[in-house]
Amino acid sequence: MDRNPRRPALWAAAGMLCLCLTATSALAQDAQDTAATADSTTAAIAEIAGRLEPLTEQVQTLGSDVDKLKKFKLSGYVQARWASAEDQADSVKVSGSPPTLTASNRETFFIRRARIKLNYVHSPLTEGVVYINAGTNRAVELLEAYLTLRDPWTAGHVHALTFGQFNVPFGYELERSSSAREVPERSRAENVLFPGERDRGIKLVSNWLPKLETVVGVLNGRTTGNPALPGDDPTSGKDFVGRARFVGGIVDAAGSVYLGKDVVPLTGPDVGYDKTRYGLDAQGYWELPRLGGGSLRGEFYAGQNANADSIAALVQAPTSANPVTLLKPGADPDHLATDFRGWYLMAVQNVGDRVQAAVRYDVWDPNTGLDHDQYERVNLALNAFYDGQARVTVSYEWLTTEKLIAGQYRDPKDNLWTVQFQYKF
Repeated sequence: MDRNPRRPALWAAAGMLCLCLTATSALAQDAQDTAATADSTTAAIAEIAGRLEPLTEQVQTLGSDVDKLKKFKLSGYVQARWASAEDQADSVKVSGSPPTLTASNRETFFIRRARIKLNYVHSPLTEGVVYINAGTNRAVELLEAYLTLRDPWTAGHVHALTFGQFNVPFGYELERSSSAREVPERSRAENVLFPGERDRGIKLVSNWLPKLETVVGVLNGRTTGNPALPGDDPTSGKDFVGRARFVGGIVDAAGSVYLGKDVVPLTGPDVGYDKTRYGLDAQGYWELPRLGGGSLRGEFYAGQNANADSIAALVQAPTSANPVTLLKPGADPDHLATDFRGWYLMAVQNVGDRVQAAVRYDVWDPNTGLDHDQYERVNLALNAFYDGQARVTVSYEWLTTEKLIAGQYRDPKDNLWTVQFQYKF
């Protein structure tokens, strides 16, 4: 029998030491395993991050491209028509050298307007616009191309400077889109005074008060639809246009002025003349129970402009035998431009959400000092809205003009039916 009293304590101490060594070894091994696992995880994360980095760059690029695309706005409309006039005839007129063919038939299907407009708004301060058309003549043409800069120093950016080719800021009907107009065409006065409706130059639009807007502009002076030198300017002096508009909501009104110079081109010295146009316009709006909204609009024009009838009467047209354009002997060049007057009045009434009726009476007198040259038209139109984009218009025009036939002034048969299908997008 072991009688040493210290031996049990030594065995206990040895056991405890073995346990400590075993635990320490186990903890060391666990630490090594944990470190290896952490290194492996870090490597895996780094590998995944490396693979995701190109995808992140692609997503960022895609987001940037989407942001740019959001700044573009594409819109437009198509107007397809059928027209039938009283003065149609199944014949073709051949004239001139080389020959020019003119069809007399006026019962036909055609595309009146096919337009696409692209706006790019980079910020609230800048905007760029390109507007093209492919209509009646089947040729693609530039309607508008301009940039607009808005002032950064007012909260609402109430001053806007536009430079390029744009609608002439005169009156009301001229700048109103053909897709919104309730009858097929603009009034006769505006078609004669501003053929093509657009010119090149610069304009400043200012909204001084919530109900007061002014526009001033400097233009070439030859609108894009002018038969002679369309869009070009034969004079070094530029034309001035200005307008002040009151917007009351129920009643709006404006006054416009246009001052410039132009020439009648001749083989010899051209004949210059003053080009003046003054306009007043007003619009009133109402809402009738069970029917809907309605409006009454009118414009008045007066001034001086080159007269096509006077030019035809006083200027000798070129021929193949005598290819010159000269004043006829004894012709007074001061009579090439005459005082004019024109106006229209139009009423529109909605009938529910899908039907709209319109009537317009317009008058054009190119020479207030001469009789038998006035143009009058009554236009009735009924619009049916298929949905928010499609509209069908049925229009009838009574035209009153006078032509000298067999020694007497008579009103020719030239009334016109028009059926138009329009789609906006």
